[in-house]
Amino acid sequence: MDKRPVRDSLLLDSHFQPIYSLAHRRTVGLEALLRASEQGRPLSPPEVYERYIRRDERVAMDLAVCAAHCQRFAAMAHTHRWLFLNVDAMTMSDPKQAAELGNLIRAAGIAPQSVVLEVLEQAIELDARLLEGVAMLREQGCLLAIDDFGVGHSNLDRVCSLEPDFVKFDRNLLRSAVNQQRTRNLLSRLVRLMHEIGALVVVEGVESESDVVVALDSGCDLVQGFYVARPAAQPDADTLITPRLDAKWDELMNRELLRRKLNRRQLELSRQAFVQTAIALMQGSEFRFAAQPMLALPDVIRCFLLDHEGRQKGRNLNARQLSEEDNLRFAPLEDTTGAVWSRRTYFQHAIDQPGVLYMSEPYLSMTDTRTCVTLSMAIEIDEEMHVLCTDVLLPR
Repeated sequence: MDKRPVRDSLLLDSHFQPIYSLAHRRTVGLEALLRASEQGRPLSPPEVYERYIRRDERVAMDLAVCAAHCQRFAAMAHTHRWLFLNVDAMTMSDPKQAAELGNLIRAAGIAPQSVVLEVLEQAIELDARLLEGVAMLREQGCLLAIDDFGVGHSNLDRVCSLEPDFVKFDRNLLRSAVNQQRTRNLLSRLVRLMHEIGALVVVEGVESESDVVVALDSGCDLVQGFYVARPAAQPDADTLITPRLDAKWDELMNRELLRRKLNRRQLELSRQAFVQTAIALMQGSEFRFAAQPMLALPDVIRCFLLDHEGRQKGRNLNARQLSEEDNLRFAPLEDTTGAVWSRRTYFQHAIDQPGVLYMSEPYLSMTDTRTCVTLSMAIEIDEEMHVLCTDVLLPR
């Protein structure tokens, strides 16, 4: 499609960036990006939009850009792919203009079900007009994506209220996850949280091999960024994209297999030591002596004993002493004598199945805020039911 003139010498053009499904191993969407020029000089999107200060002018410009994108996308004849359109929240919050947006999508010959409307998360204000505009377009079949989630003051309530089909994670969230293990763990949990509210997750800003590995590891659904493909009038085909991502997927799987092998070996040693400790307790050994096989293992953090109601008996038996600094940091949590852990899954599973060894999912320990798993088993000591527990670190 030819570039479309808007207001004198301003010309609008479109580039498209692939949005790639990791599971399907193919491009499932294209984000339309504005490429504008004036008298041969390129203009960035902010330079274009900053010319239109009045609300009606800005909305008119936004609709003109969307129309240009739709017409070019339709001319490219992409089947079974979504068109991701960036839409100003101002346009969406005016039901009349939202209806016009729906009309121009259909006028371009595109089914509304093929269009994903992207709205910046930070620009959303949950008022009745915005919700009305969104509802109108969704009734027509359009899908909704929240863009740039994770930047600034992100609001989960705001996201949940709009019930988006997609949530696009801001590139800075990925940058942080690449550099910090805690953010990397958080990224995976945020992906699961978005899945729970019914949204697919797009990780944006995938620009390096490290980015790809972290994105793959997060469990996200779709990826977008320069490493996948750069924006272009005719974007890269999957014959170019898929081999790049397959290579990183194979690398991640090999790493995951090694991690699981290490985990299995470590946990098998832990299980053997745990059973020794349980037998010694049932035979009448004092807890601090019975626990020695467990406490001798390098990845064991602590052992503790609960009664049949989940109440801790005595203090933790720590595998090693904390530093003086950590002793001070966690002093309010150190003494767990009498603490009640009956709501923990490791207690509930153990007490329901006496004699069966249970291993919890990884979780954050309240005692020293380290991520661990807990091994537990309900056993009889002096004819009373107890639950033996051991916290174990997993290899990274």
